[in-house]
Amino acid sequence: MISTRSLFLATKLLSGKKHIFKNRNILGAVLGIGLSLIPLIVVLEISSGMIEGITERYMEIGSYHLQVKPFFYLDQEHQDLAIQNIKSLKDVKSAFPVVNGVGLAYSENGRTGISFKALPRDYLNIDKSAAKFIKIESGKFKLDTNDSAMLSSEVARILDVVPGDRIKILTARKFPGRPTVLKPSYLTVNGIFSTGYYELDALSIYINIDKGKKLFTDKNSLIIGVKLFNPFENIKEKTKEVRNILGTGYSVFNWYNLEQSMIDSFNTTKTILLFIMILIVIVAAMNISSAIVMLVMEKEEAIAMLKSTGVSSSIITQAFVSMGFIIGILGTFTGLVLGLLAAININEIIHLSEIIINRFYDYIQILFSPFLILKERNFIIIDTAYYLDKIPIKLDLNSILLISTLTVLLSVFAAYFPAKRAGRLKPMDILRKH
Repeated sequence: MISTRSLFLATKLLSGKKHIFKNRNILGAVLGIGLSLIPLIVVLEISSGMIEGITERYMEIGSYHLQVKPFFYLDQEHQDLAIQNIKSLKDVKSAFPVVNGVGLAYSENGRTGISFKALPRDYLNIDKSAAKFIKIESGKFKLDTNDSAMLSSEVARILDVVPGDRIKILTARKFPGRPTVLKPSYLTVNGIFSTGYYELDALSIYINIDKGKKLFTDKNSLIIGVKLFNPFENIKEKTKEVRNILGTGYSVFNWYNLEQSMIDSFNTTKTILLFIMILIVIVAAMNISSAIVMLVMEKEEAIAMLKSTGVSSSIITQAFVSMGFIIGILGTFTGLVLGLLAAININEIIHLSEIIINRFYDYIQILFSPFLILKERNFIIIDTAYYLDKIPIKLDLNSILLISTLTVLLSVFAAYFPAKRAGRLKPMDILRKH
C-alpha cells in the first residue's frame, strides 16, 4: 500500500508552505502518539521489572527453585542420602536442608510473632545466588553456633535490638498424648539483614540448622531446598527428575507451583494496566484521522492540480496513508525515547517527585500555620511496605518492538479513511470551488 512514489509525494505535501512541525494538526498528532506511548512504555518496563524482582526474591530466598518435602521424619542419614541423590542430577546447582517454624520473640523493648528459617551455617557459600538478594544492614551473616540468629530489619525494628543483643524466643513443641509445651530459649543477634521486599522481611529470622531441628521436630518442618542452573527452562521435567531419583516418600514442588497465585495476580494486574494504556494510544492515534482530514482540506488545490496532470486516485490515497505512516514513525520514535528515558530513571524521578511534593507541603504548612495546623506527614509514592525498596529496570525489547509496530500500523489505519476520501476528490469540483 505504501510505495516509494507515495512516500515522496507525502513528504512534498507535508513540506509545503507549512512545514510539518509548523502545522498544528500534524504536530498535535505526532505529540499525541508520543505522549500516549510514554506511560505505556513506563508501565511495561516498571511492571516487568517489579514482577521479575519480586519473583526472583521468592525463588531464591522464599520457595527456592524446587522444594522437596518428605512424608516421614527424615533423620540425618536419610537427609544426607537424599541431598546426595539430588546433587547427582546435572541440572542441579545446590541442595541443602531447611527447617521452618513459627514462634514468638521478646526483648526488653518489644515483642512480635516470627517466622523461623533454620539454615546451614555456610548457607551463603552453598547458595551463592541468594547472597545477591540478602543485604547485611549491620553486623555479619553468621550462623556458626546454636544460639546464632540473623534478624530481618523489620523484626529488629520492632524488638529494638542491634547486633550483640540477646533475645528470648518462645516455640511450641508437641508430644504424643500430651498437651503442647511452650519452650523458651535465647538467641544472640549476629546481624540484621534485608531482602529488599517487605513481605519476605516482615517476620523473618534465620537460625542455625541444628538449633532449628531441636526446636521444630515435626516431620513437616524439614524441607530440602534445591537450586537449578536454569529454573525457567523445562521446570516441569526437572521436577519429575528429582521426584524419580528420590522415589516414593517425597513430594517435590517447583517455584511456579508454590507461587502461582502470586505470579498470576501480578500478571493480571499488569495486563489490565497495559490494556488501559493501549486504549490511550488508540485514542491518540485517532487524532491522526482528524489531522489528515484537515490536511486534505488544506491541500485540495494541490490535489486537484496533481489529478489534472494525470496522477491517479490510488497514488493520492497512498500519499495520505504514507502521511499517517510518517506521523506514526515520528510519534512512536518520540514516545519510545522519552518513555525509555523515564523508565530507566524512574527511581530518581520518584525520589525527586517525593522531595518536591514534601517541600511544597512544608511551604503550605508554614504559610498557613498561623491559621491552620496541618498534620505532620511524609508523602511516599511507592511504599516499601508493599513494594520493593528499589524498582528493578527490565527492558523488554520484544514487547517494545511489538508496541512500536502496532502503533505505526494503527497510525496507518487511522489515516486510511481520510486518505480514501482524498483519492475520491474530483479536480473540477475543487477548481470550481476555489
